[in-house]
Amino acid sequence: MYPKKCAECGGDVRVSSSPIPFEIRGETIEVSGLEHGLCSQCGEVYLSLDATETLQREAVRILKQSKGLLSPDEIKELRRSLGLSQAGFEELLGVGPKTVVRWEKGTVFQGATADRLMRLLRVMPSLAGILAGESLYKPAATCAPKPIRQQLSRGWHVRQVQPRHLKVVTNDNAVAA
Repeated sequence: MYPKKCAECGGDVRVSSSPIPFEIRGETIEVSGLEHGLCSQCGEVYLSLDATETLQREAVRILKQSKGLLSPDEIKELRRSLGLSQAGFEELLGVGPKTVVRWEKGTVFQGATADRLMRLLRVMPSLAGILAGESLYKPAATCAPKPIRQQLSRGWHVRQVQPRHLKVVTNDNAVAA
């Protein structure tokens, strides 16, 4: 199953179950108990295709658990409780295509912001209606700037507009910026 000689240095490759380091988002996670080939000279690791997928999934699980993030099963349970497909859940959360698929398979993990949003949805499922509706994306009336009038010479006035660094100066029908 593994080569007898290392492709890197020519050393002997032996079957091992020693911990395998795996890097995710700048953090190194050690995954134990996974059979692999290991070069006795340079330490090169050889994995089967199945073991490679298992290594990634287990490293993600360990890192998610250390960060206290929702598990793949918890994400799937939440999505189903909301009656959404994976694509529908992605749209609701504002994440890219196949993101929820990967979260539920455990091959990648969600960021803290997405995790918090999903936890809010779990506690208050009614938020799904707000997230899906258009009212969330309409500017609130309180966000509009209040006109500030400042007297200038010869009847010109300054009026504050959005964005705040712009000002419109008016004099009857004449406008200048």
